[in-house]
Amino acid sequence: MRKKKDKEEKEKVIAYLRSRLFPWNFVFEDVEADAIEHFVPYAIQVCEGKGINKKAIGGEVLKEVITREVREAVNDYLFDTGDKEIMRMHGKFITNYPFAFSQCLVYVILDRLGLNMGEVLDLKAVSDLLGTDVERLRDRGVFINGLIIKNEKNALKLFGKDILDRKVISVGGDYVGHLGDIIFDIDKGDVAGLIINHRKGTGLEKSQVSMSDVRLNMYTKNISLKHSNYNKK
Repeated sequence: MRKKKDKEEKEKVIAYLRSRLFPWNFVFEDVEADAIEHFVPYAIQVCEGKGINKKAIGGEVLKEVITREVREAVNDYLFDTGDKEIMRMHGKFITNYPFAFSQCLVYVILDRLGLNMGEVLDLKAVSDLLGTDVERLRDRGVFINGLIIKNEKNALKLFGKDILDRKVISVGGDYVGHLGDIIFDIDKGDVAGLIINHRKGTGLEKSQVSMSDVRLNMYTKNISLKHSNYNKK
């Protein structure tokens, strides 16, 4: 029964991914409030790790960035291996991930750029297209923004702690090693790079990689080489 439900959920996600309304159909999908509360800290952490801020992203590329980030998050869910670690992290919220996390991610991106959803989209037009109430969309934005303020400090504090010793995998899915340490740029206040402890038998012990060469997967919490990143050098 569970496998059938999972299959139906993934089929829905694929249909949404192919829709002309992408990515906004994910952003405005109706999800439970507790799922949003669960994923807001993850969204804050991934934006921190990717260096998403006013310096890195101009308004002219904002929609392109949102589309790319939502697509990456959705693909993380679709390519999930279903391991026990994912269940431990997300529990009953697993099937909500592509929708709830996408919503949190987009609102955190906007918050970091000092924008609100109404400045980026015509909410009335979107609500008409999606067949939902515009006031409901506005209320959800207020709710998520409140959670961002409430969770930001603690989420950033836990960022390094949460990803230390996480698996590092290649773009092809091969196991490379584990994250050994994080390199901070004190002047910029950004995460500049990562130290990888390589698996035995590779002939390597440790190596340093730039944040522009890695991808933080907040669904599995693994680190993949290579993805879109907005940290400027």
